Order: sequence, then C-alpha cells, then structure tokens
Amino acid sequence: MWGAFMSTIAIIVVATVYVALLAYYCELEKQENFKSATTLKVILSAYAAGVCVYAAILLNNYVFYIFALGLICAVPADFFLQYIKTDLKKYRFGILFFGLMHLCLIVSFFLIYPVTFYEFIIFAVFIAILLGFQILGKWEIGKEKTQLTVYTVLVVFMAAKAISLYIIAPSGFTLMVALGGLFFFISDLFLGIWAYSKSKFVFLALNRIIYFAGQLCLAFYLVERLS
Repeated sequence: MWGAFMSTIAIIVVATVYVALLAYYCELEKQENFKSATTLKVILSAYAAGVCVYAAILLNNYVFYIFALGLICAVPADFFLQYIKTDLKKYRFGILFFGLMHLCLIVSFFLIYPVTFYEFIIFAVFIAILLGFQILGKWEIGKEKTQLTVYTVLVVFMAAKAISLYIIAPSGFTLMVALGGLFFFISDLFLGIWAYSKSKFVFLALNRIIYFAGQLCLAFYLVERLS
C-alpha cells in the first residue's frame, strides 16, 4: 500500500512539472523563439526518458530496459525534428531516431504479449485514416518519402500493438501504454497537417501537446509498475 501511495505521489509530481514546462514550451513555439523552444523541447523529452530509465533500473527487467531505450531515442529525435522545414538532413536524422524509438517500443510490447490479430486490424484502420488525411489534405511529401513510409509503418504498428495490449489485458498499466501509442499516432497526424499543408500554428501546438502527453503516459506506465 505504501508503494502504491508513493507511486501516486511520484506521478503527480512528474505530471505537474511536465505540464508546466510543456505550457511554457508551447508559448516559446508560438513566439517563434527557435533556440529556446528547441532547448526546452529536448529537456521535456529527456525528462520523460529519465523517468523511464530510473523506473527501468528499479524494475531491473530487460523488457523495461528496451522500453526505456525507446524513450531515450526520442531525445535526439525531438532535437532533429525541430528542423523539419529548414534542414532536410537533420529532419531525416529525426525520422531515423523516432523510427528507432518506435521499434524499441514494438519489441518491448511483443515481449510483454505475443502476436494477436487485434494489432493487424487496428493497423489497417489506422493506415486507412492516415491515407485519407494524406489524400484529402494533398500532402506534398518530398525526397524523404521512402524514409517516412518506413517510419509510418513503425509508428502505426506500435500504436496498434499498444492498443491491442489493453484489449487483451485491460488494466491501469496497459491503459497507459494504449494511450501513449494512440497519442503518438494522433500527434503525427497533426504534424502532417501542419507540415504538408498551409495550416495554422494550432495544429503544431496540438501535435506537441498530444505527443508529450503520449510520452508522459509511457513514463507513467513504468512508474506504476513500481507500485
């Protein structure tokens, strides 16, 4: 019981600090303060990764080490992706590191629970949704098309597997995983709308808020496992 209480306190503290930093980060993005926004974005990502690493060390299980490694990959990914519209080379590095993040998460999810038909059904639905947005929005994807295609398969399959974990074994643990995967998928939709069409800042803000909410959910998953 004491462990559960301390876990709850830890979640509240982590969430409070995270939300405060996220609000300030979004304001910096709105002001187009690139350097400060990029720095704070990396800090936010490292914060979530640090929580995961700390929890994984305490849990001392190779599955959670792989899970935490995924969040570590998100740190350089968040830095490089800041250059999505200004530096193609750095943007590609961002896609690479995010792809590695999702690959680590997929591996850890399958170690938690093997293959089921649920993830393939959800995968097909999510791909259809994504293609619908791409066609209707007339997204003009450039030279990074091949890399983005591979990345898209990874993020969609990661989200599908995360949600399937909750369907198969519903609990507070798997709910955090499912929400994390779903939020990553939705955040990428908003990023696509912002990046590949003439859209307003609101879509970038939604991308950031939902993405970091996904990171927080995954961090909470490991913290809850400590109780």
